[in-house]
Amino acid sequence: MSLAPPPVIDSARVLHYAIVDKSIPFRTETKLYVGGVLLGRVPRLAICENLGKNIGVLLFHCNNKWEVLGTSGSDSVAATRQLAERNYPGIGKKWVRLGTTKKAALAYYDSLEGMRICSFCGKRPFEVTGFVEGRRATICRGCIEMYYQAFCDVGTDAA
Repeated sequence: MSLAPPPVIDSARVLHYAIVDKSIPFRTETKLYVGGVLLGRVPRLAICENLGKNIGVLLFHCNNKWEVLGTSGSDSVAATRQLAERNYPGIGKKWVRLGTTKKAALAYYDSLEGMRICSFCGKRPFEVTGFVEGRRATICRGCIEMYYQAFCDVGTDAA
């Protein structure tokens, strides 16, 4: 069984990961609440960057299957490592650089999504708020709204 995470978790490219074994203590120096419940010790941590909009560096708190249980983060990898170190003293020596390029991460993401992109603007699911899929084409909400507005304006101009 491989301990390494996939190159992409929840549409974010994994930059570094750490396995939180028994040699690493756990403290609640910084508290992370998920659904109103304090998240405790997790077995996996991943430092990631969102594949879409830049929202800073993410620290994913994961279970053994690399499923995200909670998210925190900061503005840089170094600051995110320091954040993890507060709750997991000594985790700094456990970080492993994954080394997946953004291009490779996007290819991996596309393989999971079955190359599902908007047939009109080319955006991926993490870049839009929804898709409508037909037999031969997929269109995102943004394109639907843009085309709807274009058709509404045409109808208004004709009046």
